[in-house]
Amino acid sequence: MENPKKMVTIAGSDILAGGGIQADLATFNEYGYFGLSVITSIVTVTKDDFTIHPVPLDVLDAQLQSIFALDDIAGVKVGLLPTVGHVHMVADYLRRYATNMPVIIDPVMAFKETDDVDVAELVAAFQKDLLPLASMTTPNLVEGELLAGIKIKDKADLAQAAEIIRGFGADAVVVKGGARLAGNEATDVVTTGAEPTFLGSQKLDSAFNNGAGCTFASAIASQLATGKTPVDAVKDAKDFVYWGIKNGVALNDDFSVGNVWQAARRLRGK
Repeated sequence: MENPKKMVTIAGSDILAGGGIQADLATFNEYGYFGLSVITSIVTVTKDDFTIHPVPLDVLDAQLQSIFALDDIAGVKVGLLPTVGHVHMVADYLRRYATNMPVIIDPVMAFKETDDVDVAELVAAFQKDLLPLASMTTPNLVEGELLAGIKIKDKADLAQAAEIIRGFGADAVVVKGGARLAGNEATDVVTTGAEPTFLGSQKLDSAFNNGAGCTFASAIASQLATGKTPVDAVKDAKDFVYWGIKNGVALNDDFSVGNVWQAARRLRGK
C-alpha cells in the first residue's frame, strides 16, 4: 500500500473532541490522509464554563518549524487562532511554506463566547493576513457578518457577504447559512468570482452538532487536495457533515449538545 499523503491542521484542541484538532484529524483519516497537527490553544468546556488557553507563541513557532520541515503535505486547514499574534505567525509560515497547496481558512469565532479577546482586532487580522492566502474560507453566518461587515438575513445577503469576503483575497468563499436562516433547508453559498452557487440540504433537528464547522472545513480541504472544484468539495462536505450530525455522539446528561461523528457516513449502513 502507498503511504498516505499528509494533511496539516493548525487549530485549537477541543477537550470534548467534537471539534478542533480532534475533528480535523478524524476527518482527514476518513478521506485517506495522514493528519498532522499544530495546536494553537487548548479549549476546556464544562456545562458552566468555556475557556480558551492560548499556546505560547514560542511553542507555536516550534511546532510550525517542525511541521513545515516535512514533505508530501497535500494541504493545510487553519482553525482557531486565539490572538492576533497567532494569526500573524501562522500567516508568515503559510506565505513561506504553503504556496503550492490548498489552504483552507476556517475563521473560527469561538472567541465570541468569551470576553477575553478583542474581536475587532482579530477580524481585521484575518482580513489582512489570512484571507489573501486562502484557497477557500468557510465562515458560518455569524463569522460571515463579522468579516463582511453586514447583516445576513436571507440568501441575497449570503451571496453579498461571500463576495465582500472574497474581496479580501480568498480564491473561493463558502458562507454557511446553516440553521440560522428561515426555511426547511440549511443553505450555503459558494462563490469563486462567477455567479454564486447556492447549496441546500435538509435541516436536522439535532443538538449533536459540536464540531460541524471544523469537520466541514476539513472535509473541504481533503477534497480540494485531490483536485476537486470548490463547489464539488462543498457538496461532498455538506453530505459528510449531514451524516455526522444525524448520527452524532451524546456526551452525558450534563451537556445539552453532542458531537459530530466523523465516521458516520462510512459506517451508516453497518
